[in-house]
This record gives sequence, C-alpha cells and structure tokens, in this order.
Amino acid sequence: MRKMAVETLCFVFQDADGILSFSLNEYEGAPNNPRFMYDGDRRLLLLRQPGQLIALDSIAEEFLPLLQRSEKVRFVETPEDSSKIVRQYDISVTKIEDDTLPAVTEPESPALATAV
Repeated sequence: MRKMAVETLCFVFQDADGILSFSLNEYEGAPNNPRFMYDGDRRLLLLRQPGQLIALDSIAEEFLPLLQRSEKVRFVETPEDSSKIVRQYDISVTKIEDDTLPAVTEPESPALATAV
C-alpha cells in the first residue's frame, strides 16, 4: 500500500507566463516521471517519484477555475528559507474521477516524503 504525505506549506501562485505554480519545500532526490492528479474540485495529488505521493491541501478557492482550465502546472522546490529555487518542473494535469483518488487520511510519513 502506498502511503501519502500531506504538504501543508505549499504556496500557489500564477507565474508571469500564466501557468499555475506550486512552491514546495525541497524534497530529497530528483523527481522521477512526476504526475499531477486533480479530481476537478479540491483534491490535488503529486506523485513525485514512485512510492512518493504528496497531497496538496492549501489551494485557495480563487485558483480553482484556473486549475480546471490548465493543461499543465509548475512545481518549484525551494529550501525551507526560500532563498533559491532548487528544482523547477512542469507536469501535465491529469483529471481523475474523485472516487479513484486515495483519501487523505494519513499524516506525513518521514520515510516516504522527507523535505530536505
């Protein structure tokens, strides 16, 4: 069974090029074939690497219409002090039926998704 981390310190903004962007604390290791899944409402999941599933729970209502129209989103990883961008990557948005996404019930698992 895949465990899920919950990212509560995610900042969401619209980049100058119009892409919806998510700023996260830096995670260990590079993303490996990342996937972004969205249920059409407020459930957002980032599969950053195989076995590393991150639920994003802090998207403001004002960004939902933009997300519903988006074909891709951008992830920006920074150290805790946000002093620099460590990684930046664009991911296609995969819209999924809400009953196929796992429920966010488990707290963050340090072994699964550890921010650096």
